[in-house]
Amino acid sequence: MLPTYYFTCGIAFVAYLLIVRFFRYRRRDEVVAKYNRKGKPLADMTVEEAHEIMTVLQELEFPYAFQKARTVSLLKAGGIPTMSKLFAVTGQNTRRNAGKRAVDTEILLREVHHNSRDSERYLKAVSRMNYLHARYRKAGKILDDDMLHTLGSGVVEAFRIVEGEEWRGLSEVERCAVGVFHWALGEDLGIPWGSLSSSSSSNSSPSLGKEGVGWKDGAHFAAELREWTVGYEARVARFTATNDQYVRVYVDSAVSALPRVFTTLLRKMVAGELDEVMRATLGLEKPGILLRIIISISKTIRKLLLRHLSLPRPHFLAVKALHSTPNPQTGLYNFFRTSLQPWYVRKDFWSTWGPGALFVKMMGGRLAGSGGDRFYPQGYDLMTIGPKPQEGKGKEDMVATMEFLRARNMEGCPFQKGFGEKRQM
Repeated sequence: MLPTYYFTCGIAFVAYLLIVRFFRYRRRDEVVAKYNRKGKPLADMTVEEAHEIMTVLQELEFPYAFQKARTVSLLKAGGIPTMSKLFAVTGQNTRRNAGKRAVDTEILLREVHHNSRDSERYLKAVSRMNYLHARYRKAGKILDDDMLHTLGSGVVEAFRIVEGEEWRGLSEVERCAVGVFHWALGEDLGIPWGSLSSSSSSNSSPSLGKEGVGWKDGAHFAAELREWTVGYEARVARFTATNDQYVRVYVDSAVSALPRVFTTLLRKMVAGELDEVMRATLGLEKPGILLRIIISISKTIRKLLLRHLSLPRPHFLAVKALHSTPNPQTGLYNFFRTSLQPWYVRKDFWSTWGPGALFVKMMGGRLAGSGGDRFYPQGYDLMTIGPKPQEGKGKEDMVATMEFLRARNMEGCPFQKGFGEKRQM
C-alpha cells in the first residue's frame, strides 16, 4: 500500500512539473510569436506595442525585478557627484525631507512606467518631472549626461536583475520593448542622445544616426544605452562627502529606529547589489563571504522555485504599482506604503491594524494618519507633487508641456526612417 502511495505522489509531482513547464514560458512565447509569425522585424515595434510588453513584464512576469531596478537606479544617482551635490544644496538631502522626496520620485517613475503614453496621468507625471528639473538643467546643475545616466541606469539594472535573479532571461523582443519604451520616455523628458555613438543631431529624426543608420531597433538602442551608462559611471563616479551624506540619509535612516547592527547589515546588503565602481563611490562596505553566500543561495532558491514549481501569475493577480482610481472622498490618488513613513497612504482599518501596519509599528515606523495631515493621507496630485517649496507651482508650464506632448507625433516605429515627420512640432 505504501509503495503505491509514494508512486502515485511521484506521478502527480512529475505531472505538476510538466504542467508548470508547459505554461511557464507561454507568455514569453506568445510575445515572440507575434513578431515571428508576421515576419515583423524588431525595427517595426511601435511605442504603444512596447508599452504593452512592458506592462506584461512589470505586472506579470518580473514585478520584483523591475521594482528593484527602480530602487537601485535611484540609489546610484547619489553616486554621481553632480547629482549628490545638487541634492545637498537644495536641502532635500536631509532626514526630514528625504522620505517625502524618495516617495515623490518613486510615484513619478511609477506613473510614467505603468501608464500608457496617451494617458492623462503619464502626461502629468512627465510634465511635472520636466518642470522640477527645468531650472537646474538651465543653470547647468543637472547635466544632460546626468539625465541620460539616470534613464540608462533603469535599463542597466532591469537587465542585470532579470538576468541574474529571475527564472528566465529577457527575449530579444522584450529587450527591444525596453529600449523603445526608454527611448520614448527620454524624448518626452527632453534628453539629448548626442553622447550615444549611433546618434547624430544632424538628422531630423533623433533615432537616426549618421547617414540615416542610427539604431537598428529598440534592442540595439537599449544595448548601447546600457554600455554608455556603465562607462559613464566608470568615468565620473567617485567618492565625495555629498555621496556619503546621500547614503546616510537614504539608506541608514531606513532602519534608524533599530539597533546599529541592522544599519550595518542593510548597508552591506545594498553594497552587494552594486558593482565595484558604484559601491566605492557610495562609500558602502563590501559584504563578507558568509553574507554573500546566504544572499546567493536565497536568490538561487527563489529562481528555481519560480522556474520549476510556480505557475505563471494570472492576470487577476497582476502586481499593480498604482491605484487605478482616485480616493472618492478627496479626488486624489493614494499610494502604497514603501517605507516606514506613510506618505500618501490612506487611513483605514487595514493601513492601521493590518499585519503590514503592525509590522511597520514594530519596526519603529509611523502609521497612516499619524501626525494629522503631515504625511498627506488624502493623497497626491500630479500637478503639485514635489518638494515643499515647489508645491502648487509650475502649473502653467506643465499645461504647456502636456499640450506639446499630446501634439507630438509618436505614432509608428521610432527606429524606422521617416518617423516623426508628420505633425512634427
